[in-house]
Amino acid sequence: MNIEITGLDEALVALNPKVYQKALNRTVNDIGGKVRTQTVKDVRRTYNIKAKDIKQFMQIKRSRYADMKYQMQIRSSPLNAIRFGARVLKQRGKVSVRIKKANGRKVLSRAFLSKSGKAVLQREKGSQKIRAVSTLSIPQMFNEKILKSAEEMAQKEFSKKLQDNFNFYIGKV
Repeated sequence: MNIEITGLDEALVALNPKVYQKALNRTVNDIGGKVRTQTVKDVRRTYNIKAKDIKQFMQIKRSRYADMKYQMQIRSSPLNAIRFGARVLKQRGKVSVRIKKANGRKVLSRAFLSKSGKAVLQREKGSQKIRAVSTLSIPQMFNEKILKSAEEMAQKEFSKKLQDNFNFYIGKV
């Protein structure tokens, strides 16, 4: 993501390079936090998953004076169906799951919850083998549309936020 700074008073930047560096670092971290929040909200509009479950797999490296970049890394293996609002039905051996908010609940036959209640398990058809019900992973939920809207939001707010932070630090000098 490349962001250009326009309309900033170059004379103040030349006079106070440390203030500019502080303001830039704070702005990068502020916008990074907003991007994280925006992407989590966009994913939750589509998928029936808690924000806590998404944020758990996000690794954040905040901006420092040395490198001035905000990194957000998302890694996960396929999630168990329990994270998508799994419910045990009254009929024996049936569990319903709602993965996408636009779609209805899907009923899994020959399925049950583990003793700890932290996983949905299902018997394989034609045998007694048990396997965990896996769905999609967190990075699969972050599609191009979500990433593009986050980038547009960052582009739109960066220059105003930088100007506000710069004025804040100029006032402290």
